[in-house]
Amino acid sequence: MKQTVSLLFALCLARHALAGEANWLTSFPEAADQARQENKLILLDFTGSDWCGWCQKLEEDTFSKPAFADYANSNLVLVRLDFPRRTPQSDELKAANHALQEKYGVTGYPTLYLVDPDGKALWHIVGYPLDGLRAITEPVDTCLRALRHVKQSHSSAPPGVAKPLSPPSVGTAPPIYAAPVAVARSQRLAPPPAKPGDEPKLQSILFSASHASAVLDGEVCREGDTVHGAHILKIERDKVTVEYKGQNKVLKMN
Repeated sequence: MKQTVSLLFALCLARHALAGEANWLTSFPEAADQARQENKLILLDFTGSDWCGWCQKLEEDTFSKPAFADYANSNLVLVRLDFPRRTPQSDELKAANHALQEKYGVTGYPTLYLVDPDGKALWHIVGYPLDGLRAITEPVDTCLRALRHVKQSHSSAPPGVAKPLSPPSVGTAPPIYAAPVAVARSQRLAPPPAKPGDEPKLQSILFSASHASAVLDGEVCREGDTVHGAHILKIERDKVTVEYKGQNKVLKMN
């Protein structure tokens, strides 16, 4: 009985010690498997941990905070891709990190990429995010809402229309979504909330052969919807046409 109590106490202490700490992986394949199983997105952190001052500031101001850990544990799988100058790394890890650096065209640090389990880029930011945690959570939330909307739309589609695949088992690598989806082009920071009377800001476009939607001022919308006074007329691969204050306007990604 005493041993059981001691074990439970030790487990509680361990959980308490880990609470508020973000779990960073170093292997993208491992992160992809986890993201598929948990239906999450992946945040890649390209950093120079032992020489990049802005990377160290990002770690101190945001990544080390319990609020980030709590958010990440619920929504993301984290991967740290480090390019140190003094800290030793295995040749295998160096090669894997450089391969991802080339794939995403990373030339400066810190650089953050939000990707799906197949590595498709959904959003990225280069440099230190001045808005801290909010600069990360807002675009992540936007992408998650948009993807869930697409998934729900496909699941309720009539016969003959592609529907989402069931979550794959460990070791397989098919996409979570049956139809290819383009989500959120590259951007610096999420646009600020719209003020009354402001023209809606286009944040992302989701476009596939069977579905088209967009995110305006943080709201997912489809053709025929109205967002902050803007009536959605047409959604195309790279632009959205709206009727706003009696005039037709074409919104494009910044």
